[in-house]
Amino acid sequence: MKFYGVIDRIEDGKIVVVNLVEKKGSMYLPKEMFDFKIYEGLWLIIEINPDENKTQEMKLKIKKLQEKLLKRTK
Repeated sequence: MKFYGVIDRIEDGKIVVVNLVEKKGSMYLPKEMFDFKIYEGLWLIIEINPDENKTQEMKLKIKKLQEKLLKRTK
């Protein structure tokens, strides 16, 4: 899914507030995640894609941790 956002403001020099265009809402992102110059009014193309492999990997990791904790409490 691709959509546009525009940088509304940068709070305390740390948090970038991006207003979503054509969608309702905002995103609050750490400034460090941008590897290019950012400024108020800059338009962004935002793309969000699911990662099923990572989802399954994390589910397995969580399950193993849960099993380890359950064994420890017995």
